[in-house]
Amino acid sequence: MAERTLSGQLGGPVPAGIEALADHEKQDLSDALRDARHRQAKALAEAGEEGLKYVPALLRGTVRRVVGL
Repeated sequence: MAERTLSGQLGGPVPAGIEALADHEKQDLSDALRDARHRQAKALAEAGEEGLKYVPALLRGTVRRVVGL
């Protein structure tokens, strides 16, 4: 199960070094990757909102829709 999850997160086959890990270690790695991606997505969303402060208020709604925020 962890290998399938890791493979999906990595976007390809799991490297040989990772295959050698125990199942619980693979699960820990998978959890760490998932958490890192969530933190990254949150940071990007916050940066996008912060950047909107430099856009005139009347255009912010339109800019949000265009950039997908």
